[in-house]
Amino acid sequence: MILSTFEDQTIQILCFAALASLILGIMTHGLKSGWLEGVSIILAVCIISAVTAGNEYMKDKQFRKLNEVAARKNVNVVRKGEIVNMSVYELLVGDVVQV
Repeated sequence: MILSTFEDQTIQILCFAALASLILGIMTHGLKSGWLEGVSIILAVCIISAVTAGNEYMKDKQFRKLNEVAARKNVNVVRKGEIVNMSVYELLVGDVVQV
């Protein structure tokens, strides 16, 4: 999921900006202080990617749980003259579903 966040164009631009800032900073200010801005942007990209991946994971987990609940639909059915509550997956031909 973390790698999928790098498909976003904004993240790609930030990565390019970090690389450019790192190279230009080291070239102009030297290794001792020129790395700071580039590394700061890289750190921001890592934080954004981690938060985005975490959000996507939570959404996926909630979606799976919601699908499980949706799959467990029960209905009232008249079968052999009796009203029975059962899963929609247990319905047979001839059952009358009550709304």
